[in-house]
Amino acid sequence: MKIIYDTTEFTGHRAAVALGMFDGVHIGHQALIRRTVTLAKAMDAQSVVCTFDRHPLSVISPERAPQALLPLHENLKKFERLGAEWALVQAFTPEYSATDPAVFLRGLVRDMRVVAIVAGENYTFGARGRGDAALIRDMADALGYRAEIVPSVMDGDVMCSSTRIRQLLARGETEHAQRLLKIP
Repeated sequence: MKIIYDTTEFTGHRAAVALGMFDGVHIGHQALIRRTVTLAKAMDAQSVVCTFDRHPLSVISPERAPQALLPLHENLKKFERLGAEWALVQAFTPEYSATDPAVFLRGLVRDMRVVAIVAGENYTFGARGRGDAALIRDMADALGYRAEIVPSVMDGDVMCSSTRIRQLLARGETEHAQRLLKIP
């Protein structure tokens, strides 16, 4: 897997990208990455997982920033095990956090020749989290990519999320948390 730190470093001919924070790469993230890999193959593109070098809250609201479930290098190993060909690790800075979501999507599509964007149904991005699944869908035709919004993966009757895993760990339910983080 090739690791890049800016969209302009992508040298593939076209990309199917997964958008997210991907902290810990739990079963919900795994479903999203697998869908991206499958879609990339079907569309003669390369699969790219887009993530950040740190949790966005560590910049936006440091007092609320959670402890990482896994260090970045471990998350990158999981991306590769799931079949991703590229990882885009963007530096999350105050300037980056102010990016208009539509501007972000236009730049991503232009720089990486994006043919598909895959994101979770509750994913938010861009300045003040104004970008969401609806915006990804709404801009697809105009920018020429396929939008795939992946439904949440459930853990019983609760949505699987990094927050859920942190709650399980805080309660000492490590086996349960590990099950949600394991790649089968």
